[in-house]
Amino acid sequence: MNAVPELAIRWEWEAAPSVKAPEHRATWARIEITVGAEHVTLVEDQESGSSRRSIYCPLYPLAEWAAYNWWLLRADARPARSLDLWGLEHYDSRQFRRHSLRGIGDGFLWPNLALIPEGEHKRLIWQRDRFPTSGRPIRFLADGEAFVDRDSVDRELISVISAVLTRLAEQGVTDTPLEKEWAEIQRADPDEVEFCLAAARLGLDPYSEAGPYQQLIMRAAAELRGDLLGDFLDAVEPARIGQALDWIRGARTEIEQAPEAEAARTLREELRRSRAAPGNRSWEKGWNQARVVRRILGLADQDVFDLSAYMNSIDQPTADRGLQAVGGSTGVSGPLAVVEPGRPGGSRRFTLSRALWHYLWESEPLFLVTTAYTERQKVERAFAAELLAPAQGIGELLSVPPEIAIQDDLDGIAAHFQVSPMVIKHQLDNQLLPI
Repeated sequence: MNAVPELAIRWEWEAAPSVKAPEHRATWARIEITVGAEHVTLVEDQESGSSRRSIYCPLYPLAEWAAYNWWLLRADARPARSLDLWGLEHYDSRQFRRHSLRGIGDGFLWPNLALIPEGEHKRLIWQRDRFPTSGRPIRFLADGEAFVDRDSVDRELISVISAVLTRLAEQGVTDTPLEKEWAEIQRADPDEVEFCLAAARLGLDPYSEAGPYQQLIMRAAAELRGDLLGDFLDAVEPARIGQALDWIRGARTEIEQAPEAEAARTLREELRRSRAAPGNRSWEKGWNQARVVRRILGLADQDVFDLSAYMNSIDQPTADRGLQAVGGSTGVSGPLAVVEPGRPGGSRRFTLSRALWHYLWESEPLFLVTTAYTERQKVERAFAAELLAPAQGIGELLSVPPEIAIQDDLDGIAAHFQVSPMVIKHQLDNQLLPI
């Protein structure tokens, strides 16, 4: 198994007698940030052209940023949706300030390092400054991406906050916004922590934005449990919570009345007697699980998967665009997925295959398929892609090497597997093209 890199923030206090703000003067430091062996703070000095692995500025703004965005940094996975599409350059300004160190500001230039929670990990992605900018003494030079243990990142941020508070106390600087914010966070009881994390999953600051939605959040927590609640909060728009809960309740009634898909039940029983190689990453886990399914069913890599034998479905308008389907099984009925109507055939098959992953590989009686990009959603997307259009089968059907394939090639293979060309492209990019 590959070693999981760690985030490390190191500093050495420096004298800064000319700095006016007392919290900045007290915490002025040489700061170095690394992820594994990668130096996020590798910079070029614009005047001399030389490079170094650290920056000089106060540590206080970083600690204050981490405290003010604490709950969002722990639970808000929503930025992953726009990040995968547009990267850091097109980040929404509010998300940018809350998840990227570049948003710290305070008159200092920080690296464009984003911290996005994804299940048991945090996705760290950093981007260099493409061109020198007038008036900036340094330019960041490093690009990279890593999945880091979630708790280790939280511990590193806590160590920064604690060190800054200790330094401020030693230097006689008290009553700072950081001190007040962190004290409030530390005082939170279990119920408040649960609410703050739920609000953060909705993309809301629990202290300044979640108030109007408090009753809706509490209703969601009362009606949904476990992964179902988490997936719901990761995807629904706060203002649509009530309608979305009503939609799920109605879908539950449909599921309870659905005919049993005996083939799906038999397949699930066989899978529970088998073992799938887990994989190091979420997408590898999904690919491996799909391969086990196809192997049990005796499907060759070019065979088209008959989804209708394993997942019943009905159309019903969804209450929120982030919720694409709700599905489940009562044990004597289903599985059935209630799907947003009007989806093209290939897109519908992909959504239903994601729903099938929940039924086959998890024990939850009710589940959601959403637009979120959390770790679980990545597993189910990878499963659906490999189940419907195996990478090996795509390679066999291609008449040219993958690196010179054109859109017409992808369209033909997509038609064969009855999926969208985007699925074929993702399979090509992620499994067939040379790294």
